[in-house]
Amino acid sequence: MVSLPTPGAEAPWASASRDDEILQDLYEMGDTGDYVPYPQPGGLISWASSNSGDTFYWKTSPADPDAWPVVVRTDNADWIEFPVGAVEFLAGVYGRTIDVPGMPRNFPSDDPKVLGLSDRID
Repeated sequence: MVSLPTPGAEAPWASASRDDEILQDLYEMGDTGDYVPYPQPGGLISWASSNSGDTFYWKTSPADPDAWPVVVRTDNADWIEFPVGAVEFLAGVYGRTIDVPGMPRNFPSDDPKVLGLSDRID
């Protein structure tokens, strides 16, 4: 599921995210590599997660949010940084030009669909 903060309201949005609470716990245990949680400079903010346990973050550096790279924590606890924004990352994953090691081999399917929360699947 992908979720987004209101511009300028990143801090309260991040503090309310379950994935960001988990990131804080991992950081306190020393299990985040060189990554730090937001609001630390360059800190990570979660914006999506997969059904298989992968979590997708923005790395809040550089200062321009349009240039924030994507960082993935895979379900087997590997950290991978991609030098693209969220939209380019998702387009690359769905277009199979970006490979995220550890994600299921059948993802995406041969006929992926992007649905809104209110869309019905029949």
